[in-house]
Amino acid sequence: MKKIIYILSIFCLLCTVRTNANADAMTDCMATIGVAQQTFLDPLRTEIFPNATKLEGSAVKQKRAKILTLIAGNIFTHCNAQIAEIAMTPTGKVSFVLNDQKYAFAFNTRDVFEFLDLRTGIMIYNKRSKIPGDVIKLSDIKQLYWSDECSDHTIADNLDDDAAVNKAGQRLFSSYGGSDNEFFLDFEEGNDRRAFPGLVLMDKTGSTTEKIVTFTDLPSAIDAAQNFQSALKNSECSSQGLAVYVVGLDVKKDTIDKDGWALGASIGGGVMAFAGLATALQATALVAATGSMALVNATLAVAGAASTVPVAGWIVAGVAVAAAGVISLIPGEIENIQQVMVIAGPYNI
Repeated sequence: MKKIIYILSIFCLLCTVRTNANADAMTDCMATIGVAQQTFLDPLRTEIFPNATKLEGSAVKQKRAKILTLIAGNIFTHCNAQIAEIAMTPTGKVSFVLNDQKYAFAFNTRDVFEFLDLRTGIMIYNKRSKIPGDVIKLSDIKQLYWSDECSDHTIADNLDDDAAVNKAGQRLFSSYGGSDNEFFLDFEEGNDRRAFPGLVLMDKTGSTTEKIVTFTDLPSAIDAAQNFQSALKNSECSSQGLAVYVVGLDVKKDTIDKDGWALGASIGGGVMAFAGLATALQATALVAATGSMALVNATLAVAGAASTVPVAGWIVAGVAVAAAGVISLIPGEIENIQQVMVIAGPYNI
């Protein structure tokens, strides 16, 4: 009989795996990852523990960052439709068989998401039916849909200090200066649009600097969006049919499937790549390009049809691979964003 070894304390301070409403998404995802030969088991065997016949706790601890990077990449690869639910599940555990021995890695979810950077923003929108994977285009928004008391409609000499969005932003977005700066929703095309209508922007007091309020850590972005929604309830933004969303900012037309869209992410501090995030859609390509688990470039495409291209392999040691659909981005502080992709929400105001 195969002995079961649970490697728990390496990853979590509290090793009892708690459950909540999102646990099924995490459980299903980990079940998928645990048997994924090309994207999880092969890299684990050949790249992280190439000479190990048995995994020991000390060796696992030394490889902690690489293992978390591997799990993060596989979540992005196999479970992107449920990634928001997974991000808000406190802990997870992936069980697998390696060299005829059963193991399980338990982890704090927030630790994993430190190795998966999705550049996101917080958007207020007047359509409450959007789901993860939906793309909102600039052309979809013809005019503003919130009151001036909720957030300014224009900037003349100054922003309204009493606008609900500003007051909520000053209280919540301390990493963007909090009460030292001001916050507003971006305007529509033709009305001094900075980046994309409805995105929360920061205006730095005493300067011309403006920034999109962004997050790369998805659990923190979801926390911020939910707190923002709570702060705006019973405010001047209420009763207008508005909802708060976490949206991906790096979204491009998919070069493989012309009818689809692709979302940017950085795994393990690696190169900006694009991947699919859409319910019930399959990955069409996956390529890694550095030979190092600390620098992974994963490329997936959003499939517009049922057909898929088989996974090509996650680690190609020492070989730089040019993958179709990869687009490098150097984000600016204020950008000409043509579309965003819903990752979490709606959180109705």
